[in-house]
Amino acid sequence: MPELKTLERSASLNEVFNHIDVDGGVIVKNLIPEEARQQIVDDLAATMDDAEPGTKSDLELWEVFHGANTVRFCGLAARSRAFVEHALLNPVLNAVADHYLLENGADYWLNTGQVMAVGPGEKAQYLHRDEANWPEAVQQGKEITVSCMFALSDFTKENGATVVVPGTQGLPPEVIRGWEATEEEVAYAAMPAGSGMLYSGRVIHGAGANETDGWRYGMHVSFVVGWLRPEEASP
Repeated sequence: MPELKTLERSASLNEVFNHIDVDGGVIVKNLIPEEARQQIVDDLAATMDDAEPGTKSDLELWEVFHGANTVRFCGLAARSRAFVEHALLNPVLNAVADHYLLENGADYWLNTGQVMAVGPGEKAQYLHRDEANWPEAVQQGKEITVSCMFALSDFTKENGATVVVPGTQGLPPEVIRGWEATEEEVAYAAMPAGSGMLYSGRVIHGAGANETDGWRYGMHVSFVVGWLRPEEASP
């Protein structure tokens, strides 16, 4: 079974870029300091408690994609100053966005900052590429979006750690929603709380199944080139 490389926070940006180039993603430990991680959790706790699992869409596609026992909500910058300072403006994530997106546009902006909390018994999400949100813009060898999944709690294979198919960012451009992969082809982004998985918009991935009786708390932050509409600005 392949594994994603895990780097220390002190790793060079070139190391980060190299692993994203090869595998499509890389884990960086302590990407958010512990005090800031706890502050974000505290800031978002009330919204999390009030949120209902499942999708807000009537479309079957999104019902399957969003999951029946997964809580999602956006607007994090308005709810947490710590989110802004340590996730949205995270220097490693911003450097990744600069490196990959500025070669495909004059600027980029926030696509979405979104809590993705996977509840007990949730099934695995179907495997997909994030760039499929903009099917007309998919290009050979060009990044239109990059992301980081921040672990607000520990991520394990058992509780729904992100499933990644390393190397698939190099496959031909194609809108992918529902990729079949064997257990021997996938890696699980297991990582301690405070870590982040930085990844390409072209790598095939999806949330794993939560086979535990606890919640897996993740926070997805992604950027998109400035000539495309962000998810949080979509009707």
